[in-house]
Amino acid sequence: MSYGTPSFRLPTLTPAIKHLLIANAVVFVLNMLLVGRLSQPSQGAWLAFSWSGLWEGYGLGLVRIVTYQFAHAFADPMHFVMNMLVLYFFGTMAEARLGYRGTLKLYLIGGAVGALLHLGLASLQGGYDAKLVGASGACYAFLVYAAAMAPRATVIFIVFPLQLWVLAAGLVALGLYATFVEFATGYGSGTAHGAHLGGAALGLLAYRRNWFVDWQDHAGVERPGFVRGLMARVRQQRLARDRARQQGRQERLDAILDKVKQQGIGALSPAERRFLEQASKDAQKQR
Repeated sequence: MSYGTPSFRLPTLTPAIKHLLIANAVVFVLNMLLVGRLSQPSQGAWLAFSWSGLWEGYGLGLVRIVTYQFAHAFADPMHFVMNMLVLYFFGTMAEARLGYRGTLKLYLIGGAVGALLHLGLASLQGGYDAKLVGASGACYAFLVYAAAMAPRATVIFIVFPLQLWVLAAGLVALGLYATFVEFATGYGSGTAHGAHLGGAALGLLAYRRNWFVDWQDHAGVERPGFVRGLMARVRQQRLARDRARQQGRQERLDAILDKVKQQGIGALSPAERRFLEQASKDAQKQR
């Protein structure tokens, strides 16, 4: 991979991606061992995400929207290998901007969005009981995020050098075409194209909207992530409402005091008297 220079080098392994690679490898090995001992299907169905599985265990099945992202079919090791390569090459690029926590958020939320879109599309095609495993949705989120960061970075795809934006756009286009074909011919390709598209969309939005970023820029100014930015906007709106309310109360108080000055306190209505008394009590409390 090149970042604008003629030389090619492997990226340095970053902390969050290292931990995600280890977690995926551990789950893959455990899945392999359990398959051998329990004679279960090689898809790791106990970790797979599906509509029906969500309601098992009194709601505990909801955790499968996370566990499926670390489970890969033992019968298809190339699926695992390719996802880990994508995670290594493009996840490390994304972590340079996202930071540790932001990288984990993009992985988990990208995978969750991919799962929901895939199963939604599968349901529309009649695949209501489709089971989903693998980190592909999260990997597409990192691929597109990295392509948005460095669109002209050069990568080697098989043996061909390509600009990163070309690779990302080509793979997303293939996913869109495959999804169109599935709607035309019926669900059952075995590839989670919807998960790829959902993860890709989340990756692009995360970059453009500056979601999940958890680092300080060169000027030392912290760039808020999605959650922090949302909380900051809520606080700003609440403060604006409080200021508007206080200004309205002050304007009403000024009007009442002017009325007292011009006409005397006897001219006040019962509501104006109560308001004046409450304002006096509030002022005493603030002393």
